[in-house]
Amino acid sequence: MPLLCRAIALAAVAALSLSSNRLQAATSELQLEALIEEALERNPELALLQERLAAERSRIPQAGALQDPRFKVDFSNVPLSGIQLTLSQQLPYWGKRNARERMAAHTAVAMEASYLDREGVIVNLVKQSYFTLAFLDKAIEITIENEALLRNFIRITQSKYAVGTGLQQDVLKAQVTLSSLKDGLIGLRRRRGHAEAELNTVLNQSPQRPLGPVEVRLPSPFVYKTDDLQRMALERRPALRQLQAQVAHWEAAEDLARADHRPDFDVSIGYRQRSIANDAVAGSDFISVAVAANLPVYAGRKQDHRSVEMRARRAAAEAEFEVRRQQVFLEIQKLAVDIEAHQEQTALFKTAIIPQAEQSLKAAIAGYQVDKVDFLTLLNNQVSLQNFEIGYFRHRMAYEKSLAQVEAIVGTRLFEPRTSQP
Repeated sequence: MPLLCRAIALAAVAALSLSSNRLQAATSELQLEALIEEALERNPELALLQERLAAERSRIPQAGALQDPRFKVDFSNVPLSGIQLTLSQQLPYWGKRNARERMAAHTAVAMEASYLDREGVIVNLVKQSYFTLAFLDKAIEITIENEALLRNFIRITQSKYAVGTGLQQDVLKAQVTLSSLKDGLIGLRRRRGHAEAELNTVLNQSPQRPLGPVEVRLPSPFVYKTDDLQRMALERRPALRQLQAQVAHWEAAEDLARADHRPDFDVSIGYRQRSIANDAVAGSDFISVAVAANLPVYAGRKQDHRSVEMRARRAAAEAEFEVRRQQVFLEIQKLAVDIEAHQEQTALFKTAIIPQAEQSLKAAIAGYQVDKVDFLTLLNNQVSLQNFEIGYFRHRMAYEKSLAQVEAIVGTRLFEPRTSQP
């Protein structure tokens, strides 16, 4: 019996030290900021958008440039009696070149906003995978520790059963619980493998590349009001700036459509060289100047409808901006609610639920030592403590993931990471 009491005491010490040990920061191999930098450097989508942005910017001077002048040589009265040289230039109506250039400029702004918004999306993807790995690493750690503890419990029940003070069903129940933990551990490791593959894909690495444990870092506390975040989103969110640039693009297109009701001009100057010796009608060289213009006589079928089209496209872009603005505001509000809930639940687990579960387990162990508590109660208390500890880290990481989503929606980094104790 003294040996049995010592085994129970050792199990009690191990059980009560699990929670405090798990609330210590783990040694880390993965650094969040380094992963973000790697993703932004290697992600092929950003390279694609960079090239598209360069292409759109190169269109701006093209859109505002004049058409190439045309040079014409006429040989008349073959066999040759004279040559005429003509240089012509198309001159669009006042304001058309400016409108085309503004359209191209706003398209480039929209592409730049798309690039910046994608950067924010990639940063958020890295953070979501990172904090998922952080939670899974903690859940795996807790499960492994409880697996070792249950093996101690099994040895205790076997010892009590061997001396006739325990029940065989206690041994069987402990073994079933141990098998259940092993099953849960397999599921956790499977989920970690998926999270590794997702993070490696964002980093443009091989999906099967193994990743070490993560360093859990908590951003600064959430101190922003919903109204402030919504205002910041209007000012900084690239996706909203992209839609605003599209509105401006169609406004410029509308200006161009109105200007298309006015004619364009072709101005030309010519020099006529005449060969008097071979010309039956003697004459001298001369210079000619000409001006031609297109006549928008079909404006009722073309230009008028184009103006209507551009107004409709501008109105559609404005409506799309309003729809997206409302979506952004809704997402911010929902995330603010989630963040507050995760804060409260994390605090509740840390200050109340886990300490109470530890006390309950301590009492169960003490009662089991003197046969006042059955093994099933002891086992249920230990399993409950494990679930509460995993729940605590689940809310911790969900809090950080929600902060990352807020940054992506607002369009700027808001929370400086810092090393933090659990």
